[in-house]
Parts: sequence; C-alpha cells; structure tokens
Amino acid sequence: MSRLTRLTILSAMTLGLVACGGAKLGGGKEGAAQAAFQASQAADRGSKAGAALVEQALASGAATVSLKTSCAKGGNVSLLLDGNNTTTGGGVRYTITYDNCNQDGRNEYNGSMETTITATIDPDFTGAAVVFGMKGKLTIEGEVSDFIDTDVRMTMSVTATSASSGNVSMTLDGSIKTSEGNYEYANESISITAGELPKA
Repeated sequence: MSRLTRLTILSAMTLGLVACGGAKLGGGKEGAAQAAFQASQAADRGSKAGAALVEQALASGAATVSLKTSCAKGGNVSLLLDGNNTTTGGGVRYTITYDNCNQDGRNEYNGSMETTITATIDPDFTGAAVVFGMKGKLTIEGEVSDFIDTDVRMTMSVTATSASSGNVSMTLDGSIKTSEGNYEYANESISITAGELPKA
C-alpha cells in the first residue's frame, strides 16, 4: 500500500470520526435557554432526592453535605452544599458536578456549576415559583455537541421544573454563551420546548 493511499484512508477515517460528532446547539437565545433549563432539571432532581438527607444533616449541625443522585436517563450529578453559605433570599447554594448526566435520552452534560435554588412568589407565574441561579460551564455531547457557559438566573413555576415535554415559560436575567454566540437576557420572558435540544 502506497504512502498516498494510506494517507487518503487515514484522512477519510478522520473525517468520518468528525462527522459522527453531534450538531452544534441551535435556536439562538431560546436554544441556549433550553440547554440551561435541561441542566437545571438535574439540579432540581438532585435537590429533591437529597432534601431529607440535607435537612437531617443540617439539623445535626453538619457544616457541609454531599450527595449523588441519578439523572433521568443515565449518568449522575453530585451535589456539595455548604450549610453556612445560603443566599440573601433564603435559598441554598450548591456546587453541582455533572457526570455524563442525561436528561433527555440523547445528550450528556459534563462539568461543574454553582447553583442557587430559591423559592419565590412571582406574579408572572401561577402559584409558587422557583429561581435557579447557574454559574459555570458544561459541555454537551450526543445529538448536540457544544457547551453552555452560564451566569444566569432563571425564574419559572414550580410545576415547570419537572416538565419533560411541551412549552415552558420562564424569565431569564444574565448571560449564556455557546459556540454560536453570547446571549444576554435582561429579565426577558422566554418560551422553550422541554425534553429536547435544538440543532444548528
């Protein structure tokens, strides 16, 4: 086999491997918000799964609490909570590490995120609402191959946090960066589709 033939085959294989990667995250501002929302669902799932453990540990005087919980479709998130590090609004602040966390059966998140979760009453939402503050960077691999670099607060109804399909309305304040752009939100109302990520 000639050197040129080997190089041609190697080049074709390399291009094939690149082609197997997922598409970039699409949808502009809404798509970036959609990816952040999906990541927040793992945080909410973890906080609910660990609620009893957290309450028990903090009641015993423990300064910090760590726990691990499964994501909806595979992988897990690890939560580290500092009991002395609450938010000004009375919420809690977690460091969340995503380990192949799969919420939709098609995409996995990896990385770490500083997350605050605060309950609130917001006239834009029926009943109680929850505010997710998310700061950090996560990679996404699967049907979509991209990243989100966030410093954003997302406000939504409590029922929306567990939505796996359909439209979800929320208010965003802050920024989300992806490979497609840097998106700024100023208490902006956004409607996204739960349970999927748009492709560019």
